[in-house]
Amino acid sequence: MGRSFRQIVLALAVLALLAGGCAKREGTSALFVLEELEAASAVKNPAERVERLSIFIGNHPDHPYRFMAYNRMLETLGTEMKDETGMEKRLAEALGKETDFTARGELLLGKFVYLMEKDKSAAAAFADSLFLTERSPRLFLIMGYYLMDPKVDQDLAARCFLRSADFSTGQYEKAQAIAMAGTVLEERGKRDEAKRYLELAIGNPDADLLLGKILWEEGKQTEALDAYVSCAAHMPGARADVKLDSLYALVNPGARDLDEAIMAKRIGDEGPMPEGVFVDLDGKPYDLSKLKGAKIVLYALSPT
Repeated sequence: MGRSFRQIVLALAVLALLAGGCAKREGTSALFVLEELEAASAVKNPAERVERLSIFIGNHPDHPYRFMAYNRMLETLGTEMKDETGMEKRLAEALGKETDFTARGELLLGKFVYLMEKDKSAAAAFADSLFLTERSPRLFLIMGYYLMDPKVDQDLAARCFLRSADFSTGQYEKAQAIAMAGTVLEERGKRDEAKRYLELAIGNPDADLLLGKILWEEGKQTEALDAYVSCAAHMPGARADVKLDSLYALVNPGARDLDEAIMAKRIGDEGPMPEGVFVDLDGKPYDLSKLKGAKIVLYALSPT
């Protein structure tokens, strides 16, 4: 299993820590758990390392860091010890314990990445086999990114992205998956089908950027500009990349309202925020239900 997947799992763990790690918790602190994980991972003897990581998972069966432990344990077995039988056994045991679809997705993603580095055809076959049993949107999304390489299986990649969209509950996650499906279909020369999906994901910068390109090439300049403006509103660097100022002046000679058009797309009203409690980086909790009627600004920090 490669560095990219380790980064993905680490990002997941950090997100979980940011979301709740600073709040009051019962039991051991997240920092202590991380130190315990690193100590187990640093054991030089591979067999002993596997056992230490297994003990760590047993001690922290509900902690998000368990996915890092699973990943390192399976990587040690498959890559360092060349014990694929042992790796499959451990994976099966883990899947038996992890019944939540999100947890199962993290485990299966580890095996998929391992197979991608060893045998891309086997990885594609494995991904295809998961359509009947799994429903983790993240699993199918990440597999889609790997499979969209023209040397692997772009048709399967498009199916993975669409399956991710089917299972996604968030508006933005769904739009991203649909946008990627449209991207793959366009690369496969299926432009009409790609457009249908890209239009469903309007507001996603990837979808807007590609849709703008397609519409411009079709001579639909006004519609293309709308897509490019939407893209620039959500991806500021796109304004220069597509030379939006020049295109806007070409279609609307003398117009001076591009900044206003971008800002109008950037500001939106999606209704009231859902109730819930979040914790800031100083560990201070905020209950959204107590902030009704107040104007607040939220700044979200991404660890990646």
